[in-house]
Amino acid sequence: VPEKGVDLYVDVIENIAKKFPDWQFDLIGSFRLGNDENEGLFVSKVIKKFQNISNQTRFYGFKNQDFVQEKMKSASLIIIPSIWEEPYGLVAAEAMSNGTAIIASNIGGIPEIVKKNGILINNINRLKLQNELKRLMNNPDKIKILQKLSWNNFEHSSKNSSKKLDIYRERTLSSYIVNN
Repeated sequence: VPEKGVDLYVDVIENIAKKFPDWQFDLIGSFRLGNDENEGLFVSKVIKKFQNISNQTRFYGFKNQDFVQEKMKSASLIIIPSIWEEPYGLVAAEAMSNGTAIIASNIGGIPEIVKKNGILINNINRLKLQNELKRLMNNPDKIKILQKLSWNNFEHSSKNSSKKLDIYRERTLSSYIVNN
């Protein structure tokens, strides 16, 4: 989907893959959730372009959650180049829960998840994404720092969410009891 910025990612990988021969670049997802029939000119063009970059690229299409989580656990970093106002940024939350370094658009709900634990790009475009990715790929120590930040500062665990819900419930209940 164009709004996800996948074409930005593919263009950047096309430009830098040969400069980083030890890296593998993956693309996971489909046009429609759970449907591997990637239809439409935009989708077909992006997938074909990505697959033709080099033997360093792997397109997986739709995969189940276990597969995605395993990929995230083993990834050095993840790129989330959304160009629309994503309301929550689930991919960012999943990446942080796996301790994956993040480069993402500073738009919508993504910054609320990532905060200062990754690289957020204002008004993302190909050049900005390429520059940040190359800078990070050339600095393994910075990748490790961002991975630790993701792991240590992940706030959306079930434990933290339960604590927050308990606080809201107590406030609501005490307000209800006081007012009735």
